[in-house]
Order: sequence, then C-alpha cells, then structure tokens
Amino acid sequence: MSLQYARQKYGSVEDPTKSRRAVSPTPTARGDDAGAAERVSFDFDPSRALRGESADDQGGGKRWFTLTVAGVLAVGVMMALTHAGYRLPKVTRTTTDVGSQGHTPSLIRADEAKILPSEDLAVEDDEKKQVARPFPIADVSPRAEDETPPAAAEDGQLSGEEIPRLSFEATNFYQLRDGKPAQDYPWLKDVKLIEPHRETTFTVSSPRDGFDYRWRVFAGSAAEGELCTEATGPESTVVLTTLDENEVVLEEVDADGTVVRRRQEKVMVKYVRREIRTLTDDEREELFDAMFTLWSVRVDGGNGKELYGDDYADIFAINRLHYKGASPYECDHFHDGLGFLTNHIVITNTFEASLQTVNPKLTLPYWDFTIESSTAGTKGDGGYQSQTKSELFQESWFGTADPTDGQVKDGRWAYTEIPKMKVNDPGAVEPDVYSKLRAPWNVNDRPYLTRGMGKMCDAKVDEWYPWPTCETHYDLATGYSDFYSWVWYSLYDPHGPVHIWIGGVLDCEKTFGAIAELVGPSIAEDLALYSFIHRKNLFRDGIFSCVGSATVVQAPAEVLSSGQCGCRGYDLTQGDDYESIYYNIVDLDDLIGDFDADVKRQVVAALCTTTMNDGDHLQASSSLDPSFYATHPTMERLWMYAVLTGQITDFTWPDDDVTITKPDGTVEVESLSLYGETCQGHGGSDVFPFGILDSDTDGFEVKTGVKGMENGNTLTNRELLQAFDARSNSVSYVYDTFKWTHCEADGFDFNDAWNGAAQARPTSSSRRPSFKQGAPRAPMYNILEEKRAARAAKKATNLIN
Repeated sequence: MSLQYARQKYGSVEDPTKSRRAVSPTPTARGDDAGAAERVSFDFDPSRALRGESADDQGGGKRWFTLTVAGVLAVGVMMALTHAGYRLPKVTRTTTDVGSQGHTPSLIRADEAKILPSEDLAVEDDEKKQVARPFPIADVSPRAEDETPPAAAEDGQLSGEEIPRLSFEATNFYQLRDGKPAQDYPWLKDVKLIEPHRETTFTVSSPRDGFDYRWRVFAGSAAEGELCTEATGPESTVVLTTLDENEVVLEEVDADGTVVRRRQEKVMVKYVRREIRTLTDDEREELFDAMFTLWSVRVDGGNGKELYGDDYADIFAINRLHYKGASPYECDHFHDGLGFLTNHIVITNTFEASLQTVNPKLTLPYWDFTIESSTAGTKGDGGYQSQTKSELFQESWFGTADPTDGQVKDGRWAYTEIPKMKVNDPGAVEPDVYSKLRAPWNVNDRPYLTRGMGKMCDAKVDEWYPWPTCETHYDLATGYSDFYSWVWYSLYDPHGPVHIWIGGVLDCEKTFGAIAELVGPSIAEDLALYSFIHRKNLFRDGIFSCVGSATVVQAPAEVLSSGQCGCRGYDLTQGDDYESIYYNIVDLDDLIGDFDADVKRQVVAALCTTTMNDGDHLQASSSLDPSFYATHPTMERLWMYAVLTGQITDFTWPDDDVTITKPDGTVEVESLSLYGETCQGHGGSDVFPFGILDSDTDGFEVKTGVKGMENGNTLTNRELLQAFDARSNSVSYVYDTFKWTHCEADGFDFNDAWNGAAQARPTSSSRRPSFKQGAPRAPMYNILEEKRAARAAKKATNLIN
C-alpha cells in the first residue's frame, strides 16, 4: 500500500481545513439521546485475570506474561525450541525499588533490568494483607521461526539457489507516513506492531512469480490459539481485534499447492496513542464524534448500554467519579499528592474503555502542550494569552469560550450543562450552592461548561503561572531519580498551568480592585494570583461554607452578601474574629503583615464574602471538559520516558508522612499529600477508587487498562505504578514516540536522557519536596517559592538596616 494511496483513503494531516466541520450550537440537544448511532461491535478481547494464577496457568490466545513456542515443524520440538531460544520471563513481585544504580546512560534492556525485593512488597494492617501482583519486565526473546521444507530443494524449485528467508512487512497509513511507532519499548524491539480494529497491510518481502502466499493469524499462538483471520496473495489487508500477542503463519506455495517456504512470527497488537495534531483529519473527526457520544448518549434515562454494551459509561458517570474524588471537605483524593499520576491514568483509561465501546478502532491521543509555548510551535498574535489560542480550542475541535461570560457556545460541546445532584443524592455527592457538580467553594450560577482562557482577576497569569515549557518537561524527563520527587514536581509547573489557563478565575475583578485600594495594586495582584488556592483552602479548613440551595434567580453576589455562602459564624466587621481566618490563609501575613488590624480585617472579609469563581478546568468538574482527556496522557508519557531511560531508580511509595529535622533545627515533613497522610488516595497501599465509587448508584466500574483487570480494581497504588511501567507490557496501549524535536530550537534535547548528558544535572535526591511543620500548605509552584524567598530576604535586609 503506497503512501499516496493511503493519503487518498485515510485523509491527510497536511491540509488543516480538510474534513473539518462546524457544529451548530443547539442549547436543547444536550440532555437527550436523539441521534444515537447504531451500535458498533467491539471485539476487544483482553486476557484472563491474574488473580492468583501463575504464568503457566493461563492458556489460549489470552496469555499476557508467558511467551509459548508455537508452530513446531518437522525438525522436531526440541530443535525448534533450541533454534528460537524461547524462554519464560523472569517473574518479580515488587513495585517499589528498581535497583540502586543511579542514572543509566543507555536503554535498560528488558531482559537485563532487575527489580529487587522490597520491604514494601507485603503491607499489613488490622484489616487486610496486600501482596503485590507480578508485573514482570517483559521478555524480548526471538519471535520468529523459518522453515523451508526439504521437498522444495528435492523438487528443483530452488535448484542452484541459496534458499532465502521468507519475510513480510506489516504497515498501516501512520506507519507509512511516520515509520514504526513505539521504538523505545524494549519488548517491541524487532517485533511488528499491529494496531487493533485498523486495516493493516501484510506484504511479502520480494515475492516470487509463480508462487502463491497464504496467511493465517492466530490469537496467541498457532499451536493453541484461535484462528482470527485468513488471507491469500503477496499483499493482503487484515484487521486484527485481539490484543497482545498474535501469531502470523505465512506460507509460500507452488502451483501444486506444495509449501515451499514457511514463516511463523509473533506480532504484537496494541493501540498507539499519538499527539492529537498528528491524527489525520478524518480520524480526528471520528475521535471527536465518538467522544461526543459520551456526552450525548446517556445511561441513566437513556439507551447508552443498549447501544454500546455493559462497559459503556457516559461522561456524567465518569465526571461524577472525578468530582467525588476532588471535591470532599476533608481532602482531595486525586490531586495534590502522590496519587496524582496513577489516579489520572485510571480515570483516563476508564474514559478510553467507554470510548472504545463506541468505536473500537480509537485510542485517546495526547496533547503535548509544550508545543504551544515552544519557539517552533508558537501560535497566536502575541501577548500572554497566545497559548490558549491553540487549535484545540477552535469550534470544530473542543469549541471556543464566549469572551463575555466564558461559556462554551459553539462546536459539538456547545451548551454542555453542568450536571446537577441526583434526586435524593443516592451517590452521597456534595454539590455547590446551586446544586450543581461544581466544587462547593464556588458560587457560580453559569449553567454551561465555562473556561476563563487565561483570565485571573485581571492579574498577569504568565508571570506567575507560565504555560508549561520544554524546559519544565525536560527537567521532569532528566532531573529526578525517585518517584516521590518526580510526582510532586510534575503536579505543578509542568502540568498545573494548563488547568489554570484554561479554567481561569472569573468574577473577581471588583474584589481585588477593592483590595488594591486597601493595600496597593502590587499586593492586590499577588493576592489575586492566589485566588484559586485561598477560597479552596478556606473551604477545606472548615471556614468557608454554604447553607441550603440557591435558586437560579439568585445572583452570586446576592448569595454571598446574604450570608448563605461565606465565612459563616465569623464577625468580620469588628473585633478579632478575623485572626483565626487570617493566619490560615497561605502567605497572607507575609504579604500584609505590616498593615493595621482594620486593613487586615477588611482584606479577610473581601476574600470571604465577594465573588471569585474557578473555571471548570481548574476545579472538581474539570473532567467534564473534553480537553481534560488529552491532557493527562502527556504526563504519563513523560513518566514512562523517565523510567525507560533509567532516570528513575527509586520507586518507593510510602504509606506515611516522614518528619525530618534539618541541621538548623527546622522541622519539615515529606508528605503523601497537601492534606497529610490521612487522605485516602495518596498512600502506596491505597486501592483506587478509595471507596468513593458505588457501582450500584454511580452506574459503572472503573477500567484500569491493566491486563487481567477488565472491570473494577483491586490493585494497590504501588501495584498500579508497576503495571504502568513501560517495560512491563501490562497495558493495552503504547505511545508513538518519545521525541520532543520541537524543543531542540529552545536548547533542550530530550535525548540527553538516553546518552547520559543528564547525569550532570542535580538529582532529586538533594531536593526532595517537603513542608514546614505546622505551616499552611500551598501548591509548590516555583513562583510561590521564589516570591516567598524574595519577601523573606527583603525583610531580613530591613531588619539589618
């Protein structure tokens, strides 16, 4: 299949206008199931669960951890085994400690890497004992056998010739355009990669005239697996639907039907996640249409499961899970802690599993958002909002935000309603004051999906929360040796600003205008840039709250001024009630400590009683925005790269905070989360989704994407971390490349992680994140640390002078 033919058949990424269509906004089209498509058959066939089974207990085409020898021919079983060199992979049982060799300058070969036992292997408490499941480093044994039957030479068919080896190529459009994907996965080295539910062309290398060719493909192995497909001819198009190992048997036959040459070769069937802009125009349209199905075809009150099967979950169920994890009063189970990475991989994979019930060919793309900030990829007309003018936020992709109120009113996702709490609240959800599933510290009456797109109370967002850059992602790829530090730093500068910019903070310009009159514009702007932190922390400290439910005719300012929401129970007009709030607000005393009590009281009152609302991407309802699902695979891809290149050598995931006394007597805490060690979701032994999902009332089960875990999850966080190790071949997908060529113009060569240049950089062992004991905790954005240090230095200078 030629590239020219493939472009004609599948479309091209070179024409940015081809196949794009605008979708007319239809405010009434979001709550019904009209226009539901016919059901698409989904022949996704993952392996049997590994609950207690050894590798040898798993048979047929569904084996995940055992590579069996297949197609033993006339030369005899033992000769075939010896020739092929097949062997079983090593089995390990730990998720926490991969060696102690420090940075590895070159690729860790999967058959050489060692995972050492750890004291964290078995974790016991009063109620349960959890033992890590085996997710071994994948085997990279030879995958092919060749045979030329003796009769071929005897019949003179190859007389006078050296018998050539029969071989073939397997390609699809993307491979013709871009080359073979996933080259850095050691278990895919010299293995043909096939993408499921997608047309793949098998082509005999150097076919000979006068001979025919027969193809058979088996799930698993030819000896024991199920026959999946048959074809004939030197070039044949097939569609494989069974994940993981398949075996291709190719035979060359003469005019009499005699087999002259034969090849038996293992191939790997995996989904390939690609950068969203590299998809063909046609496939991106398919993706958006299938994604939108999750918003338009409901399960509760709709026919989603009838159309797409029991594994279908609509966005309202998946968003409810994210909401229940991110909005509780006691803590955030999914963010601001060590569970961030694995939690979001599972949420993403749950979404993808539902997407594939609609269109099984598709996998989620990733959005490499450093392209927007790189020299090579800078878009827009300049100014600090140019990053949010990415092509992702055009009408035909994820829609645009109305410049007047921030609501999405065009494209497929136009007028996406923020869900309301179910009648009688069967899922134990705590909504906002308008009974919507927005974070309860918001007082936002907008009915539809809202984006601030770089707005934050008129403050200069780019100076405090710059869009993630090649530098921040390079640092993650090359600068850390342990899981603990990598995750803490990944949360903020390399990732958080995407949510900050898209979500924004709205309705707060007057609030900080009034504060500026009290303390000056510079301090007021600093406080404005803390706005999404302060109101959330006041809620979690039990200071800010709402009572009852507001009606749609009550404006947010009215709800706050009436006392229905605010720092209820505190007299902020006189006296010293304000002090118990004042000292709980991060860095507030640092900023306005030199002002008198009356000014401090008025600032506290403004932060408690005036409007400031996070856009949906910046709070608990972020998973309702479709761009959410392209954002987090980017972080998983970075983690996988850091592991594949050997940068990460310490995978320890503790269950408790660690208190450290520094030489100067300062007491600090290495913590599982901003909320300490009691917040379920961030400990190594915690099990996602941490008891917050009720399958009966929430209507679905999570899908981890891990082999053998088709529904639900019983793996601990440590075990999930090992399963998501790119060396283990434990999930259904791979990433197309680990290349950041657009960063080279900015001076960042990610190949440094392979060639050892990164060893000169400081490692995370000398800068593990920690918090001062007893002090209010804040997200660890670099700018907050820098501003804090600058203020401290200034005060010290003033004291000396």
